[in-house]
Amino acid sequence: MSTSVASKIVLITGANQGIGFAIAKTLSSKPAYHVLMGSRDAQRGIDAAKKLQGQGLHVEPITIDVTSDESIAKATQQVMKQFGRLDVLINNAGVSLKEDGISGLELRNIYQETFAVNTFGAALTTESFIPLLKSSPTPRIVFMSTVVSSLANEQKFPAFLPVYRSSKSALNMLMMHYASMYKDAGWKVNASCPGYCATNLNAFAGMDTPDNGALNAVRLATLGEDGETGTFSNKDGVIAW
Repeated sequence: MSTSVASKIVLITGANQGIGFAIAKTLSSKPAYHVLMGSRDAQRGIDAAKKLQGQGLHVEPITIDVTSDESIAKATQQVMKQFGRLDVLINNAGVSLKEDGISGLELRNIYQETFAVNTFGAALTTESFIPLLKSSPTPRIVFMSTVVSSLANEQKFPAFLPVYRSSKSALNMLMMHYASMYKDAGWKVNASCPGYCATNLNAFAGMDTPDNGALNAVRLATLGEDGETGTFSNKDGVIAW
């Protein structure tokens, strides 16, 4: 599938399923957006991309494991050689592991594995792609977070998933770091909560659809010059955090 040099190049991590897949579908349906569907497993990425390519959408698979420095570096080099820039980075890859009834070394491992993907993976992926984002006239970064990471809303969501939610609270601070660093350069860097959508992350227990969960992320990815930066929001508006 040919890609115009005028296309906006988008990379979405964890795009082979769930919210990431829905974001890829919606963004690639817009004129002049070409989506790189990041996946840790190469074959799953190929299979997911074929589904959207079959609908005539401008997507292609790219292998990226956000827990691997080598994988991140290879993906960065691939994008540089193929496009010379990146216009939009959506840090979507995430995990939510079983936390109940776990203690000791096993709990330590759960913390390490969760933060390795949700926080460290997003940070190192962003760092790696910063030079390519600098080559874009309109850089956009979206961090996929969750309302349960909010300190302001603690009383609404008490005492559950401490590992997952703390990894996402840290992710929000990462968003603020990059938003502050590149505000004067006109970058738009924000965090988005998709809502409680039925995906593999929660064993499909969510009450909303991935397509609805993708709406705000797509909005943030396509912000104009007058768009916000340094915010945390969902499809209904800004979230206190």
